[in-house]
Amino acid sequence: MTDVQPDARGGRPPALGVSYEGRPRALLAALAPIVDVVEVLPDCLVGRDGRPHRALLDDLDELAPDVGLTYHGIGLSIGTTSGWNEDYLRLLDTMFAWRAPRWHSEHLGFTTVDGSFLGTMPALPPTHEALELVIARSRTMSAAYGRELMLEHVATPLARPGEMSLASFLNTLAAETGNRLLVDLHNLECDADNGLLDLDDFVGELDWSRVGEIHLAGGVWYDGRHLDVHSGPVADSTLDLLDVALAHATNLDLVLYEVLGEAVPGLGVDTVVDQVATLRQRVAP
Repeated sequence: MTDVQPDARGGRPPALGVSYEGRPRALLAALAPIVDVVEVLPDCLVGRDGRPHRALLDDLDELAPDVGLTYHGIGLSIGTTSGWNEDYLRLLDTMFAWRAPRWHSEHLGFTTVDGSFLGTMPALPPTHEALELVIARSRTMSAAYGRELMLEHVATPLARPGEMSLASFLNTLAAETGNRLLVDLHNLECDADNGLLDLDDFVGELDWSRVGEIHLAGGVWYDGRHLDVHSGPVADSTLDLLDVALAHATNLDLVLYEVLGEAVPGLGVDTVVDQVATLRQRVAP
């Protein structure tokens, strides 16, 4: 692993956040007083009518009225060649009308092909064609909503053939759009553990000055593969990687613990709170 260098941000710590999928309410009540940002997943708040559950928005207004928000989407399908998900954009319109976020983030993947939902999100290959498509759509999103659109690489258990390295793809994307990147450290570890990424090479090649947000999570191993199922505490190896990232990311504004809503009952609210406290000590010792 690349050696940690002195903090290039001049001692300015990034904000600390947590993801929230609308459940349980007790989690939001426990976290709102101790985090700077709540990252809301619009897809997880939506009802059958395609609009957010009003009660879930009311919970956020009641329990976290002064906490900053970011939106982290799943359903845009920015990499679908035939067109992205217009239903997701309508959902996003409703969310922006409710409360404007600091920024919006999405995944560098696709969830539909020929109008059919895949039930998963394959990663985009790092090709010039994919890069051109995503750059254009990223610019469109930023112009439409007046907010920075940060894009996150997607971990994949399969080989990712392409024409450039993942870091080069991300560097060019950020440079051409003017938007910063969202880097999920656990996703990087999954790709590295699955033999699909050299972590030292990635850390050395990525332009960390273009990283605006970092995610941390704990996943699972299944059938010899490390999967990015964000359902557990952050591993020590991921925290060590955070130290490296903090030393290099000069324009970082947010470090966030990401956990699936359905994982919270098994983990317990207290465990999630402890994870946030651990990150607080790591980010601003």
